[in-house]
Amino acid sequence: MNKVKSFFKSFIAVLIVMLGSYLTSFYLSNDISFTSVFCGILGFFIVFPAIKKWEETLWGSDANKE
Repeated sequence: MNKVKSFFKSFIAVLIVMLGSYLTSFYLSNDISFTSVFCGILGFFIVFPAIKKWEETLWGSDANKE
């Protein structure tokens, strides 16, 4: 049962990141308007935790400290 839960959590996480990526690409591929800017900001906030996680994975947890 734990494998099913783990798979489901991973699947949901992938869907959330895909949504954020789609919203960001919507912003980048359309003319500047309220809708495209809103989608871009929303997409960035969705994808931002994934960016921070990759930063931590690639350069260690001390990458954020200055």
